[in-house]
Amino acid sequence: MEIPSERTGVLILRVWVEDGRPDGFRARIVPTGDRHPTAPCAVSAVDDVLTAVRAWLDQLLEPEG
Repeated sequence: MEIPSERTGVLILRVWVEDGRPDGFRARIVPTGDRHPTAPCAVSAVDDVLTAVRAWLDQLLEPEG
């Protein structure tokens, strides 16, 4: 299978349940990509997970320039 673009990335999202946390879970987000290296982060709110995923995808899909 041929990869249609040289821009690729992988986002590892590891989530585990923790009692006593406001949202009941923790997540570790490990983004990778060729264009903008970003450090891993840990979050414990659904909105923070969604924001991190959206930011990673936006960076991956932004036009080259």
